[in-house]
Amino acid sequence: MSKTLESLFGAALVLSGLLLFLSGMVLRWLSSPYSGAWVEEVTIYLVVWGMLMSAASSVASNEHVRADFFLRLVGSRARHAADVLATLAGLAFCAGLAWFGWQVVAFALDWDERGPSMLQIPTAFYYAALPVSMALCSLRYAARLAKLLGGDMAQGQ
Repeated sequence: MSKTLESLFGAALVLSGLLLFLSGMVLRWLSSPYSGAWVEEVTIYLVVWGMLMSAASSVASNEHVRADFFLRLVGSRARHAADVLATLAGLAFCAGLAWFGWQVVAFALDWDERGPSMLQIPTAFYYAALPVSMALCSLRYAARLAKLLGGDMAQGQ
Protein backbone atom coordinates (compact mmCIF):
# COMPACT_ATOMS: atom_id res chain seq x y z
CA MET A 1 0.00 0.00 0.00
CA SER A 2 1.46 3.32 -0.99
CA LYS A 3 1.35 6.15 1.50
CA THR A 4 -0.21 9.18 -0.09
CA LEU A 5 -0.68 12.58 1.45
CA GLU A 6 -4.40 11.88 1.75
CA SER A 7 -3.88 8.65 3.68
CA LEU A 8 -1.38 10.21 6.07
CA PHE A 9 -3.62 13.23 6.65
CA GLY A 10 -6.64 10.97 7.14
CA ALA A 11 -4.77 8.76 9.61
CA ALA A 12 -3.63 11.81 11.58
CA LEU A 13 -7.20 13.11 11.79
CA VAL A 14 -8.64 9.76 12.92
CA LEU A 15 -5.86 9.33 15.48
CA SER A 16 -6.51 12.86 16.77
CA GLY A 17 -10.21 12.11 17.05
CA LEU A 18 -9.60 8.90 18.96
CA LEU A 19 -7.14 10.60 21.33
CA LEU A 20 -9.62 13.43 21.91
CA PHE A 21 -12.38 10.93 22.64
CA LEU A 22 -10.15 9.11 25.12
CA SER A 23 -9.25 12.42 26.75
CA GLY A 24 -12.95 13.27 26.99
CA MET A 25 -13.61 10.00 28.81
CA VAL A 26 -10.84 10.78 31.30
CA LEU A 27 -12.14 14.33 31.76
CA ARG A 28 -15.66 13.03 32.47
CA TRP A 29 -14.26 10.51 34.92
CA LEU A 30 -12.45 13.37 36.70
CA SER A 31 -15.63 15.50 36.59
CA SER A 32 -13.70 18.20 34.79
CA PRO A 33 -15.50 21.33 33.62
CA TYR A 34 -13.70 20.84 30.27
CA SER A 35 -15.61 17.66 29.50
CA GLY A 36 -18.86 17.88 27.64
CA ALA A 37 -20.72 17.34 24.39
CA TRP A 38 -18.12 19.34 22.47
CA VAL A 39 -15.68 16.41 22.75
CA GLU A 40 -18.06 14.05 20.96
CA GLU A 41 -18.88 16.65 18.31
CA VAL A 42 -15.24 17.41 17.49
CA THR A 43 -14.38 13.70 17.59
CA ILE A 44 -17.09 12.94 15.03
CA TYR A 45 -15.83 15.75 12.78
CA LEU A 46 -12.24 14.50 12.98
CA VAL A 47 -13.08 10.85 12.35
CA VAL A 48 -15.43 11.58 9.44
CA TRP A 49 -12.92 13.91 7.81
CA GLY A 50 -10.11 11.41 8.39
CA MET A 51 -11.98 8.48 6.90
CA LEU A 52 -13.17 10.41 3.87
CA MET A 53 -9.75 11.94 3.20
CA SER A 54 -8.35 8.41 2.96
CA ALA A 55 -10.76 7.50 0.15
CA ALA A 56 -8.67 9.27 -2.51
CA SER A 57 -5.68 7.26 -1.38
CA SER A 58 -7.47 4.03 -2.13
CA VAL A 59 -8.30 5.28 -5.63
CA ALA A 60 -4.66 6.28 -6.16
CA SER A 61 -3.32 2.91 -5.04
CA ASN A 62 -6.05 0.93 -6.84
CA GLU A 63 -7.37 -0.59 -3.60
CA HIS A 64 -11.05 0.03 -4.21
CA VAL A 65 -13.51 -2.83 -4.62
CA ARG A 66 -13.60 -4.36 -8.07
CA ALA A 67 -14.56 -7.63 -9.76
CA ASP A 68 -11.04 -9.02 -10.17
CA PHE A 69 -12.28 -12.57 -10.53
CA PHE A 70 -14.12 -11.80 -13.76
CA LEU A 71 -11.30 -9.63 -15.10
CA ARG A 72 -8.88 -12.54 -14.80
CA LEU A 73 -11.07 -14.57 -17.16
CA VAL A 74 -10.85 -12.12 -20.07
CA GLY A 75 -8.00 -10.96 -22.29
CA SER A 76 -5.90 -7.88 -21.78
CA ARG A 77 -7.87 -5.76 -24.29
CA ALA A 78 -11.18 -6.53 -22.58
CA ARG A 79 -9.57 -5.94 -19.17
CA HIS A 80 -8.25 -2.59 -20.37
CA ALA A 81 -11.69 -1.62 -21.73
CA ALA A 82 -13.29 -2.66 -18.43
CA ASP A 83 -10.75 -0.58 -16.51
CA VAL A 84 -11.49 2.46 -18.67
CA LEU A 85 -15.25 2.03 -18.19
CA ALA A 86 -14.89 1.48 -14.44
CA THR A 87 -12.66 4.53 -14.14
CA LEU A 88 -15.15 6.65 -16.09
CA ALA A 89 -17.96 5.43 -13.86
CA GLY A 90 -15.93 6.16 -10.73
CA LEU A 91 -15.04 9.61 -12.02
CA ALA A 92 -18.67 10.42 -12.85
CA PHE A 93 -19.92 9.12 -9.50
CA CYS A 94 -17.32 11.01 -7.45
CA ALA A 95 -17.74 14.22 -9.45
CA GLY A 96 -21.51 14.00 -8.95
CA LEU A 97 -21.13 13.49 -5.20
CA ALA A 98 -18.69 16.39 -5.03
CA TRP A 99 -21.12 18.69 -6.84
CA PHE A 100 -24.15 17.64 -4.79
CA GLY A 101 -22.06 17.78 -1.61
CA TRP A 102 -21.17 21.40 -2.29
CA GLN A 103 -24.89 22.11 -2.66
CA VAL A 104 -25.47 20.70 0.83
CA VAL A 105 -22.58 22.77 2.22
CA ALA A 106 -23.99 25.93 0.62
CA PHE A 107 -27.44 25.15 2.03
CA ALA A 108 -25.99 24.65 5.54
CA LEU A 109 -24.08 27.93 5.26
CA ASP A 110 -27.18 29.79 4.05
CA TRP A 111 -29.19 28.48 7.00
CA ASP A 112 -26.30 29.01 9.42
CA GLU A 113 -26.83 25.50 10.73
CA ARG A 114 -24.66 24.77 13.78
CA GLY A 115 -23.76 21.81 15.96
CA PRO A 116 -25.47 21.14 19.29
CA SER A 117 -22.46 21.65 21.56
CA MET A 118 -21.34 24.85 23.24
CA LEU A 119 -18.81 25.35 20.40
CA GLN A 120 -21.61 25.90 17.88
CA ILE A 121 -19.44 24.65 15.02
CA PRO A 122 -21.12 25.25 11.66
CA THR A 123 -22.30 21.90 10.32
CA ALA A 124 -21.07 23.01 6.90
CA PHE A 125 -17.58 22.00 8.09
CA TYR A 126 -18.89 18.50 8.74
CA TYR A 127 -20.76 18.32 5.44
CA ALA A 128 -17.74 19.65 3.52
CA ALA A 129 -15.83 16.42 4.15
CA LEU A 130 -17.82 14.61 1.44
CA PRO A 131 -17.36 17.07 -1.44
CA VAL A 132 -13.69 17.63 -0.60
CA SER A 133 -13.08 13.88 -0.49
CA MET A 134 -15.01 13.25 -3.69
CA ALA A 135 -13.20 16.09 -5.47
CA LEU A 136 -9.87 14.49 -4.49
CA CYS A 137 -11.16 11.09 -5.67
CA SER A 138 -12.25 12.71 -8.95
CA LEU A 139 -8.76 14.08 -9.47
CA ARG A 140 -7.27 10.64 -8.79
CA TYR A 141 -9.74 9.01 -11.20
CA ALA A 142 -8.96 11.64 -13.86
CA ALA A 143 -5.23 10.94 -13.51
CA ARG A 144 -5.91 7.21 -13.72
CA LEU A 145 -8.05 7.71 -16.82
CA ALA A 146 -5.30 9.76 -18.48
CA LYS A 147 -2.82 6.94 -17.84
CA LEU A 148 -5.23 4.31 -19.13
CA LEU A 149 -6.01 6.26 -22.29
CA GLY A 150 -2.33 7.04 -22.75
CA GLY A 151 -1.74 3.36 -23.39
CA ASP A 152 -0.35 2.36 -20.01
CA MET A 153 -2.27 -0.92 -19.78
CA ALA A 154 -0.21 -2.12 -16.82
CA GLN A 155 -1.58 0.77 -14.76
CA GLY A 156 -5.09 -0.60 -15.10
CA GLN A 157 -4.26 -3.98 -13.56
